[in-house]
Amino acid sequence: MSSSHLRKEHALNYDDVRRMLDHKSFWAEYEPIIDMKEGGIFGYEALARFSLNGVSVPPSPVLEVAHHVKELFFRLERELKDVQLKHRPNEGILFVNIDPHNFSDGEKINYWRDLFEEVENICVEVTENTDDMQTALLSHCLDELQKSGIVIAQDDIGNDKKPFCFDLTHRAHFLKFDRTWLLKMRICEDYKEILKGFLSFAKAQQKRTILEGVESEEDFALARALGVDFVQGYIFKHLNIHSPR
Repeated sequence: MSSSHLRKEHALNYDDVRRMLDHKSFWAEYEPIIDMKEGGIFGYEALARFSLNGVSVPPSPVLEVAHHVKELFFRLERELKDVQLKHRPNEGILFVNIDPHNFSDGEKINYWRDLFEEVENICVEVTENTDDMQTALLSHCLDELQKSGIVIAQDDIGNDKKPFCFDLTHRAHFLKFDRTWLLKMRICEDYKEILKGFLSFAKAQQKRTILEGVESEEDFALARALGVDFVQGYIFKHLNIHSPR
């Protein structure tokens, strides 16, 4: 099975994902989030990485397959969080992703609440791994996180493939802007005005902002000019930390 075949066709099924979990063929990478004012590391986002038969597999098809089987998806998220928390860097706040579909019943809600309440310096990025947005489920997820006093981030703002929810924007402490904003602004500079509107809203609401996908000095300079609070991306790759594989 070639890596190009996997990337092209996403030829994964239930058994493939279960085999990855059984064989622990997953690990975490920690991408630094840089404070634009202080210049140092503010925190890290824990990124899931997978392999099958020794070949790296993108996260998206793994999550897509698991998403269709409720208990498999819960197991995947649970084991990923265990690795991500166990090997987290000692400094800064840790950003971890959670899909609202894993708050679908009382057992799962209690698990996440107990887990996150025991962890210091953590921010939960609420993200939808498919286009199957369920407003009621998302609202319930946010209710439970807020009850526990957990810091919330809205992920993937501006990603055309992900749904957008104003309720999440209102409740989030951090607004994370997808890397596609950088491409949009290169194609049409007027997109800056839309992003500036988001940033003005965040400032008025005392929310903090993160621009993802910063991959060059030019991107970094643009982020500074826009006035975002934090950046993360390839330019800081030399600071990446990996969990044991």
